[in-house]
Amino acid sequence: MNKSFKHLDTITALFVTVLLISNVASTKIVAFGPLTFDGGTILFPLSYIFGDILTEVYGYARSRKVIWLGVVAALMLSATLMIVEALPPAADWPNQEAYSKILGLTPRIVTASLIAYFAGEFSNSLVLAKLKLRTNGRYLWLRTIGSTLLGQIVDTVLFILIAF
Repeated sequence: MNKSFKHLDTITALFVTVLLISNVASTKIVAFGPLTFDGGTILFPLSYIFGDILTEVYGYARSRKVIWLGVVAALMLSATLMIVEALPPAADWPNQEAYSKILGLTPRIVTASLIAYFAGEFSNSLVLAKLKLRTNGRYLWLRTIGSTLLGQIVDTVLFILIAF
């Protein structure tokens, strides 16, 4: 195995896991003190950290591949939940309504999430890559914070407008 790609598979798996869990957790709106937000907000910011690591360490092209893997996994999640919801429940299973109310929201959440994430993460990675060139690889803190901030703003605005 190429040493420069030593942790790529682990970061890829964690990224996809965070993306999928965040989509399902987003079906619940939570109250935390004065704040109200979807449950996916708890874990989702990690996806931007993984995106920054991927872009910084493995490059823009490889990070795009990982993001596309996450998109395909989220689409598979959404399609599977829609098919399972449409299938008739077993005669002795009384939870179809609960399943539909909770997991039935996932396709809408996934759609909103993918559109928002696509725009946010790609803008994050592009800004990170451009800043790396402009700063000659210096000021990592500025590159990661600046690009993540922009990506999260784009993502959040689009997600809220589409999902809710």
